[in-house]
Amino acid sequence: MGKCGLCPLRCGADRKKEAGACGAGEKILLVKYGLHPYEEPCISCKNGSGTVFFGGCALRCVFCQNYDLSRARAGEEVSAKRLADVFRELEDMGAENINLVTAAHFVPQLLEAFRLYRPKIPVVYNTHAYETPAALKALDRYVDVWLPDLKFYSPLLSARYTGKADYFAVAYPAVAFMAQRTPDVRGGKMYAGCIVRHLILPLCTDDSLQIIDRFAALRSPAYFSLMAQYTPCGEADSYPELRRRITAREYARVRSHLEQSGIQNAFVQERAAASEAFIPDFTQERNGLF
Repeated sequence: MGKCGLCPLRCGADRKKEAGACGAGEKILLVKYGLHPYEEPCISCKNGSGTVFFGGCALRCVFCQNYDLSRARAGEEVSAKRLADVFRELEDMGAENINLVTAAHFVPQLLEAFRLYRPKIPVVYNTHAYETPAALKALDRYVDVWLPDLKFYSPLLSARYTGKADYFAVAYPAVAFMAQRTPDVRGGKMYAGCIVRHLILPLCTDDSLQIIDRFAALRSPAYFSLMAQYTPCGEADSYPELRRRITAREYARVRSHLEQSGIQNAFVQERAAASEAFIPDFTQERNGLF
């Protein structure tokens, strides 16, 4: 933490004294936690996924639906011990798993929390995949289910929407590592494995087809999750092409390509999921996430 190199940006910030490129300092930024009923069916299952939302992010997509969180504008600074207590609370609430959302910039703190308390339910690591190999290997013994995004293939698109032209060059090897995990699905619940997510964006169907092809090329046992839930958020108003949801034609083109790709294990989200009703409420006024 004294010269931060946790993520591929390797900003070198002394996070004991200042925030890094992710917007976070030394302590965990805990925004909210609760039961999430709208993840993939094998993740949410009956009771909901015990989802923990962290503040800060190294990738910072301009259209992020959790914009205030990713910019570290929300969250309470807590210790690793407090995070371990959250794991216990979620278990007591009946959570199907512990789902850590965008926690890459807190890997040392996560490791400490796991040393203090190892959850009795599966641990899900929910990531943008802009990760270093060292961070993933450090977490590997504690994570049961990898849940990475594979957002962009084109360097032009990732540069436009994240400022990072190297996104695919970094994320694809990271996803390849995570996708090696052998699936263990019983009674409709995933106890171990990997689900690779991809969100279709407006005017980006060519990129989506490339992502599907690159995932298929891995020939891994991982599941693929095609997401149609894009809703204009964050800085979308500053990007004319992002001011709308995807069209039926865009959705059909990408879905058809997935169906012809030979990928056997896949989740396909319907266009009706593109609604603000499915975005968690991060205010403290509401006890739950929805």
